[in-house]
Amino acid sequence: MIFKGKIATWWYVVIAILNGVAIASLIYQTWSGNLSLIFVLNLAVFLLFDLYFIPVLFKNEVTVTKKVVTIKFGLLTKEIPVQDIRCVKKMKVYSASLAASFDRIGIESYRMTDVFVALEDNEAFIKELMRKNRKIKYLI
Repeated sequence: MIFKGKIATWWYVVIAILNGVAIASLIYQTWSGNLSLIFVLNLAVFLLFDLYFIPVLFKNEVTVTKKVVTIKFGLLTKEIPVQDIRCVKKMKVYSASLAASFDRIGIESYRMTDVFVALEDNEAFIKELMRKNRKIKYLI
């Protein structure tokens, strides 16, 4: 079963601000005729941020099969065996994660570090996981 990832408004705002600053600095540097190495490095950093932020708009989903949970978040893919998941809980942690929203679900497994995802239908995702593995604990 495939669950679509949730993308909050702030994600779009971050993309717009980063690209706005990059375009404005490009226009300014071009008009001033002063293309420096620092400008080129800054532009490269903005492009790297875009490589992380923009693909998430097109590929942000979690697939639950009989044996594995596959998280696709932009260019990143992570797999967690369903039998290794020990706990699923709602999170309000603002740390780095595979989530483009602050309405997150934390997935704890025996082998890996915790993974946070944000889905449009968190409840259906949790029910599907618990149906696949009845040993999973759900903490509110």
